[in-house]
Amino acid sequence: MDIQIKKELHLLIENCENKDLLIEAKELLQSPSANDWWDELNDVDKNLLMKSEEEYEKGKFISHHKLMQEIGQWKKK
Repeated sequence: MDIQIKKELHLLIENCENKDLLIEAKELLQSPSANDWWDELNDVDKNLLMKSEEEYEKGKFISHHKLMQEIGQWKKK
């Protein structure tokens, strides 16, 4: 368990003044499906995610910044 993440969450919660956001966060953390999001995916989405992870591990990806540059170049044409 990453203690730093927990500390940061505690600080964010302590400093949050938005009641609706706090209620939503509470519901999310208490949800039994909070850790079971994988089980809610259909087989097509599961396969896409697994393939995506394999591609990433092989180094077949580009950064968001690079993608935005390429899209910008494409839009200029």
